[in-house]
Amino acid sequence: MIGAAIKKDIWLLLRDRGALISLFLLPIIFILAFGSIFGGGGDKGKPRSIPVWHAPGDPRGAKIVATLASTDTFTPVELASSDAVRTGVADETYAAGLVIPDSGPVELVIDLGQPIAGRGPIQGALFGVVMQSVSPVDVSKLPPMVEAKTPPGIARPLANISAFQVTVPGNAVLFGFFIALTCAMAFVNERKVGTWRRLLAAPVPRWKALLAGLVPYYLVGCIQLAFVFAIGIVVFGMQVAGSPIALVALALANVACAVALGLLFAAVARTEKQLGGIGSVVLLVMGMLGGCMFPRAFMPPFMKSVGLAMPHGWALDGYYAVLVREGTTLVDVLPSIAALCVFAAAFASLGVALFRFER
Repeated sequence: MIGAAIKKDIWLLLRDRGALISLFLLPIIFILAFGSIFGGGGDKGKPRSIPVWHAPGDPRGAKIVATLASTDTFTPVELASSDAVRTGVADETYAAGLVIPDSGPVELVIDLGQPIAGRGPIQGALFGVVMQSVSPVDVSKLPPMVEAKTPPGIARPLANISAFQVTVPGNAVLFGFFIALTCAMAFVNERKVGTWRRLLAAPVPRWKALLAGLVPYYLVGCIQLAFVFAIGIVVFGMQVAGSPIALVALALANVACAVALGLLFAAVARTEKQLGGIGSVVLLVMGMLGGCMFPRAFMPPFMKSVGLAMPHGWALDGYYAVLVREGTTLVDVLPSIAALCVFAAAFASLGVALFRFER
């Protein structure tokens, strides 16, 4: 009886094209979009073009152009006039530009209305290029004045990681929790058509009936995460810095938490319309606060704490450790796994307590 119920739910889910698209196709689209936005797209490794104008024969301008060309980050594009540089930045052909007069300060042409998170790195890097060029001494022959080092207690990160190291797990967690909505929709629909009533007529304990309804979605959720991470590794070049076992354990706990949340959704929602309207908003808000759309590392301290009130935040902390930090083991991510299990137990307990087979 239980086995037949599981097979039936899997068959119905595989026939639901909308659910399959939201679970398998949308994460890949979002990974590609966000990865490209944050620097991991098709132009990965390609220097950014920077328009430059300086007076003909100006040695200072020629030196700045040469320094700019020597970097791995920028490629100078010499334009015919200062207005051409300003126009190119104004119409968003270029992110920033340099206007170098015969004397006086160099003009860094950049939209100061952009968020500092976007313009700050470009602005700082171009400022460094100019300072290096106009310095009265050869900066390249001086000992380094600043050296970046990871502090003790934090594992060394992988070198040359792309934006996909962050966008793949972020979207995997965001859309991985959407299995909760799919599961809840199925439960509410089966309550509506009387499937639960017929199932309870059989000599089957209620907890077994609920478990049989959850198992198919747990299996599909595991397949979904395996698919997303496989695409991330094969197509987008995502690396696994730590233990693959830790990655698998995190994924299993993540799916268990998502499916348990689906049971809670089904317990509190009365209709499919109510569930679709509220459930999707709740999942998006949880994902946003948990760092799926914007990493918690860049959030204010209070919002970082709020993010840990969501299972998404714990899941992402574990994924980032496994994917970015070299030598991460299963023991290192046990706090994240434990937190996800606590969330899953809480969601499941509330779901079982509030669930009504008939309404």
